[in-house]
This record gives sequence, C-alpha cells and structure tokens, in this order.
Amino acid sequence: MVELGRLRTLPLVLGVFFALLATATVVHALVTTVRRRRHELAVLRSIGLSRGRCRAAIAWQSTIHAIVGATLGIPLGIVAARLVWRWLADGFPVVYVPPLALGAVLLIVPAALFVANALATGPAHVALRTRPAEALRVE
Repeated sequence: MVELGRLRTLPLVLGVFFALLATATVVHALVTTVRRRRHELAVLRSIGLSRGRCRAAIAWQSTIHAIVGATLGIPLGIVAARLVWRWLADGFPVVYVPPLALGAVLLIVPAALFVANALATGPAHVALRTRPAEALRVE
C-alpha cells in the first residue's frame, strides 16, 4: 500500500519537471535570439523601430513558442500520461481509470502564455539597452 501512496506524487513531480524544462527552453530561445539578432534589431531600430515595437517583437516570439508548445505538448502529454498510467496500474491490483483533469488542461494555455510573456521582458530589456550605433559599428 505504501507504493500506491508514492504514485500520487508522480504526476505532480513530472508536471513540475516538464514545466521547468519548458521555461528553461523558452528563456534559452529568447536569449539566443536577442544575442544572435542583435545586428538586425539595431538596423531596425536605426530606421525607426520604436522601443515598444521591439518589445512586442520579442513578446510575439515568446507567445508563438508558448502556443506551439501547448498545441503539441497538451495532446502528446495526455496520450503519454494515459499510456504510463495504464502501464503503472497494470503492475498493481487496481482498476485502470484514465485520469483527465480538464480544469488543469484548460488552465495550462493561459498560464503558459502569461509565463512566456513574463519571461520575454528580460531579453526585451537587454535588446533595448543595446545601442544601434554600437551594434552597427562592428561591421
């Protein structure tokens, strides 16, 4: 019976792990994009791209990451979770009932969008601190 008690925390632990992994992936993608596209952002800012539009460009990239991640991750996660849960339930004398927390599934998308856009503020601030003249002087 003790082993069944440990299984209750497994979905929560896996959910937190994958949420942290997704967060780290979005942060890495945004930081890398700002670093690699420093020159292009400087050119755009020198021809009139406002600070707000520069922030919006980075926020849109973050939003697209969240939408694509949720669109692919939610269905794949549900399928994988059901397969793993069936595999674990077959090893114990319990009846298999496929779990689905509809409320959690519906809250994932707005939460992912909020977190992704909150994470975009750091790289956007770094992109705005870069002066176009210094970035263009390199060439």
